[in-house]
Amino acid sequence: MPVRTDSTRSTFSGTDVALVLALALMWGVSFLFIKVAVTDVSPLWVVAGRTSIGAGVLAVILVARGRRLPTDRALWKHLAIIGLMSNMLPWLLLAWAEQDISSGLASVLNALVPSMTLVVAVAVGIERLTVHRVAGLFLALGGTVVAVWSELGSGGDTLATLAVVAATILYGIGTVYAKRHVSGRLGALDVAAGQILVSAVVTTIAALAFSGLPTGLELDSAGALVGLGALGTGLAFVAFYELLERVGPTSATLVTYLIPVVGLTAGAVVLGERFGANVIVGLGIIISGIWLAQRESLPAGGPEPEFEVLVRDG
Repeated sequence: MPVRTDSTRSTFSGTDVALVLALALMWGVSFLFIKVAVTDVSPLWVVAGRTSIGAGVLAVILVARGRRLPTDRALWKHLAIIGLMSNMLPWLLLAWAEQDISSGLASVLNALVPSMTLVVAVAVGIERLTVHRVAGLFLALGGTVVAVWSELGSGGDTLATLAVVAATILYGIGTVYAKRHVSGRLGALDVAAGQILVSAVVTTIAALAFSGLPTGLELDSAGALVGLGALGTGLAFVAFYELLERVGPTSATLVTYLIPVVGLTAGAVVLGERFGANVIVGLGIIISGIWLAQRESLPAGGPEPEFEVLVRDG
């Protein structure tokens, strides 16, 4: 169902904190899962695998809750476009990029999603720029430059970095499109299930056509795909929309600050990824920019918006 504006609150209960931490963990380790999976399968199969597993998880939850997918063809057209912009293309770019850059750096760059979403929203006229927002956007972009400055050792790293940035822009486009065309017409879980289902069908066909059947899949890569699909693509969506209903989108923004921290930590602990101080400093600047840009996201005393995706996973 849509977010209930009369039930959102700024204080967190124990359950709310647990949801934030679980969501940050599931989305944060998704970058690690991608890095492991892409060593054995093509980026297309990484996306096809995660969406197929995620669609299965979401379908089970829909049935358990007595809900059904929409039957309106026009809505399915919108869901297909949302799936293309929010799942298929950005996830393909992330998987392709992580062949060359570390999972931790990808998670840091992905923190640009709220800023890019604001840019797209301003461009189409559904948000307005303020001094704080402009300053926040420039601060976040500056933090990105700091984070990647000494990490770009080759042309491949540069292209991979640009691919992740392009993915954040696509997330922004998908979010704004969803707000314009399906907000209020479908429950949030229905939107997630529909877009992931379409993404699974399209990417599986594309993977079969362009990559063939995957071979030589090692146990760790298979486990990473299952984790990416079941946790980062299935259960994470459910946790996120539950959190939105409980505390509202503004309070749920806290997850934005935790995801790259989890991503950096997971990459360092599991894969032994090492980063210069510039990555940590850059992340701090990006997070400061996000905070500053979102300070005026709501009118004084006004309710929180009914539909807004503030963060995106890997």
